[in-house]
Amino acid sequence: MKIMTLNAHSHAVDMPASVSRRNLDNLADFILQQQVDVIALQEVCQTQSADIVKEEEIHGFAEPGKEEERHRWAVLSKETVIRQDNYVWQLICRLQQKGFQYGWTWDGIKTGYGIFDEGLAVISRFPIEKVETYYLSDSRDYQNWKTRKAIAADIRIGEQKTCFVCTHLGWWEDAKEPFASQMDRLQKALSEKKGNIYLLGDFNSPADERNTGYDFVKSYGWLDTWLLAGNGRHEVTVPGKIDGWDEEAEQGLCIDYIWSNYPVNIVSSRIVFSGKKEPVISDHFGVLAEICEK
Repeated sequence: MKIMTLNAHSHAVDMPASVSRRNLDNLADFILQQQVDVIALQEVCQTQSADIVKEEEIHGFAEPGKEEERHRWAVLSKETVIRQDNYVWQLICRLQQKGFQYGWTWDGIKTGYGIFDEGLAVISRFPIEKVETYYLSDSRDYQNWKTRKAIAADIRIGEQKTCFVCTHLGWWEDAKEPFASQMDRLQKALSEKKGNIYLLGDFNSPADERNTGYDFVKSYGWLDTWLLAGNGRHEVTVPGKIDGWDEEAEQGLCIDYIWSNYPVNIVSSRIVFSGKKEPVISDHFGVLAEICEK
């Protein structure tokens, strides 16, 4: 099984439409070429003024005549509105055009730059059985840029049901929305879940800083799949200055991770879309892990 996390930064306001389309094409091609099973995406945006995608379009990808399958491929809350330029919708359409069906879910968290719905997404080569979302921040204000959530997708792969959690947490020293309280809420929300869980996303916590966010996640028993793969020092996932990281990011940071709640056998873990083997498609690089499931 292959799983990946990527902060897509799809609300890059100064990005030409042609570049955005090329980035999506590159991501779709990579998913298919590498046969990635589950992908967690952060900063998955849509323009609030864009046209709405009709429900029959969203669920039209399910096989004809299999009504019970329709809502296992696109698992969305009743309040969720998908717009035509939604990043994950555009990605799903590209995969479908290439002859592949992926299950998916998306949930909006907050308004970005005054014009975007910014959210989280999980896509899967297998139908999604159940989706839950959790507020992690004190704020539930859609206009507050510090509002944070996590989205948890239960996916059955073969005989085993596995939960994949996508999140984008705040900063350790934030005075109003500190990392620790958000991670506490996430841990509490996941504590009642049974079985295997993978926690993927942008944690805004450098791997080389001690006694802050990275160590705090580990203190809850989460295992860093990068280290389980036998890798040494973490490699950079943010190569320079981005929103929220200024001088600290000049030398590069590792703040994107895939965690497991049990000691899984990791065949490999590597950084992707860094400009080395794959083109850069975001202000973050992605992390790809291959897992040997027993």
